[in-house]
Amino acid sequence: MDSGSKFLTFTSVIMLALILQVVLAVADQRDDPEKAAVEFAEAYFWLDPSMAGRLCKDLTGNAENPAVQNYLQRIDQEARSHGYGFNYMKQGLFHIDAKTTLKDADTAIVTLKGERRRTINPVFGLVARWFFMGETHPVEETLNLVREGGSWKVCGKPFQLLDS
Repeated sequence: MDSGSKFLTFTSVIMLALILQVVLAVADQRDDPEKAAVEFAEAYFWLDPSMAGRLCKDLTGNAENPAVQNYLQRIDQEARSHGYGFNYMKQGLFHIDAKTTLKDADTAIVTLKGERRRTINPVFGLVARWFFMGETHPVEETLNLVREGGSWKVCGKPFQLLDS
């Protein structure tokens, strides 16, 4: 009799865990300004071209002057001028604190605070974090976001993306 009770308890716990996973996965799909700002910032410092997916049409709509490609070329030239490869310039964003101020239903301001550290690759970043190696640099930026096509996009002049 005791083994049947244990089996029922174990099965109940497994089922509850699966239901909780489904609920959390559905909740994570919701798009909000903070999530958009953090995704953009992480891609920006990781030098990931996917950051363009979180930029508004004003920044990505100009085919003659693609902001993300120009930024990545600038970073590549800077790395080469210092004698490094492009990957050396990648940085990870840690300890992110985001605060959102909604201006209206389709406009928001997100203030990001955190730290960035040169990571070159994900393993290096984890080891540096665990053993407190490498310099960290503070990040503090205010990003303007608008809702375009049902998702939040970063507008304005985020970080140094548009600097020449």
